[in-house]
Amino acid sequence: MNMTNDIQTNKRKAAGGLWDLAYCLVAALVIMLICTRSSPLYPFNNWDDTNSYFTVGKSIFKGLVPYRDLFDQKGPMHYFLYAIASLISYNSFTGVFIIELIAAAAMIGGIIRILELYLTREVSMILAAVTAALVYSSRAFWWGGSAEEMLLPFLVWGLYISMRYFRERYPMAMSRRDLVTGGILAGCVLNIKFSSLGFYFAWMLMVLIADLVRGKESLGAKLLVCIRHGLLFLLGMLIATIPWIIYFAINGAVMDWLYVYFYLNIFVYSEKLPIAERLINMLKVLYFHSLDNPGSGLTAIAGGAAFLLFKGRVIEKVNVLMQAIFLVLVIYIGGVKLPYYYLPVCTFTVLAALAVGRAYTAIVGTVARGIPMGISSISRFCLPLFAMIASAIISTSMSMNISFMKYHKDDLWMYHFARIIEESGIEDPTLLNVQCFDAGLYTTTGIVPTCRFFQTQTINLTDVEEVQWDYIRNGRTDFVLSRNGDPEHIYEQYELIASEDLEWEGEVNTYLLYSKK
Repeated sequence: MNMTNDIQTNKRKAAGGLWDLAYCLVAALVIMLICTRSSPLYPFNNWDDTNSYFTVGKSIFKGLVPYRDLFDQKGPMHYFLYAIASLISYNSFTGVFIIELIAAAAMIGGIIRILELYLTREVSMILAAVTAALVYSSRAFWWGGSAEEMLLPFLVWGLYISMRYFRERYPMAMSRRDLVTGGILAGCVLNIKFSSLGFYFAWMLMVLIADLVRGKESLGAKLLVCIRHGLLFLLGMLIATIPWIIYFAINGAVMDWLYVYFYLNIFVYSEKLPIAERLINMLKVLYFHSLDNPGSGLTAIAGGAAFLLFKGRVIEKVNVLMQAIFLVLVIYIGGVKLPYYYLPVCTFTVLAALAVGRAYTAIVGTVARGIPMGISSISRFCLPLFAMIASAIISTSMSMNISFMKYHKDDLWMYHFARIIEESGIEDPTLLNVQCFDAGLYTTTGIVPTCRFFQTQTINLTDVEEVQWDYIRNGRTDFVLSRNGDPEHIYEQYELIASEDLEWEGEVNTYLLYSKK
């Protein structure tokens, strides 16, 4: 009888797990179809950053090594996600959309787990979908496909592990499994974009503080526990980083990786300002970015304030506060003001959902399991449908990308230029993109760059222009793409064969295609 009961219990758990997975995927699909330009509802994702990631990613399977052969500054894990996407679709963003969809579903699942620490399962699932819609329709999401977007599931699940520990397990020690898992999540953040590691610095700091203040052991014994826990966390980070160490070691590019990804981002890309001025600028940028993202940013701040005021352990509140502070500090201390840098901060929008859920249960009342009496019988079908409709309405009304749906592939210059290159009859044509980031022609043509500086960078390196001008002066590529003007020396080896404008939000850019004479 016990065995029969166990089998039935396991079947129910499996069915529940499949239902949760399906819910997260459907919610992610509804939201991402609307919010990202990688979606099939859009003709193209014309964000230069996303095209740059795609170019580097697809080049990996052509034998090129990031940093050594192609210069760009995001983490290796981010490029490998795009490499996987290129195996699904080489000349379009279908594969990128699928990667984004999986990441969004994972984030929604993490939000559900966080809310379930305080709320009923049904309420948590509804609020999770709405929260995700607020995050992905925010201005910080930008056009879709950013490194910050890929960080979200790793930050949300880290927040869940931390909040669960301080709510359910503390003052007992954090489990070894959670420490290693937290380290793996931190390692993924390290290898996608390390500027969000401030979150995991606070994450581990709070674990160590908990080790020091709990129990009656001697200080020496507590310090030994701290060391052991710190090593377990670092082990997790190492596990997440070993694949990249092996990859770059095999390709003789470890120093290229360390120099470009870490050194240049830390010491060259960030502004050189006194610490006081950095902090003032950081607060200003945070203030304006919060105003630019009212659905996710201001609600996150309000939800954070409510979390601090609601009844609960002080250490629970300090834990969340510390993670938010250090996340913001490390992201913005470098002085960069780009709007999508704010997206990781939207991790804490879940606190707004938590505040709404707590207020709801306080007003309506709760039962031991399920949602309030009277509507539980329709919850299985009607409430998920309501969540999908609400998410779609939020996404449609708030996403900055909606107006780009009016365009078709035939309206866009990158498809016109790709056709010109294809009709040139040149076998295996080569291309150089200058005077802007990757504008998308590498994507639509499928061309793999032959120049390390395959796009113009904003980072202050004289090598970029020197190498590109050398390529142009010596006619080392079949085609050159430029934006808003002729590159120097271009007419020595090339002739202009096409020119087109693209207008977006009142700004007009002119794209020029040159062919070698």
